[in-house]
Amino acid sequence: LRGHSDYVRSVAWNHDGSLLASGSYDNTVKLWDPKTMEEKGTLRGHSGYVSCVAWSPDGEFVASASFDGTVKVWKVKTMEEMGTLKGHSGNVRCVAWS
Repeated sequence: LRGHSDYVRSVAWNHDGSLLASGSYDNTVKLWDPKTMEEKGTLRGHSGYVSCVAWSPDGEFVASASFDGTVKVWKVKTMEEMGTLKGHSGNVRCVAWS
């Protein structure tokens, strides 16, 4: 899959394997259809590298961790940012749902 303008740092499949999320040093998250290899959209909002992406268990949301010290939560269907978790004093390297 080609589309990011810099290194890809993280990839994650959604719960049923129908979408793939990738986080990159270009500060974006991209969503992909792995069957057609088509980019479905780009999530923009981080001001630093995206170091990790993770899907919610129901597949409705993607969380992205960044070197800008934040975690963002995105609604996949609308590709909107739902919120930003702030407060870290340094890079956020990983994020996970439980």
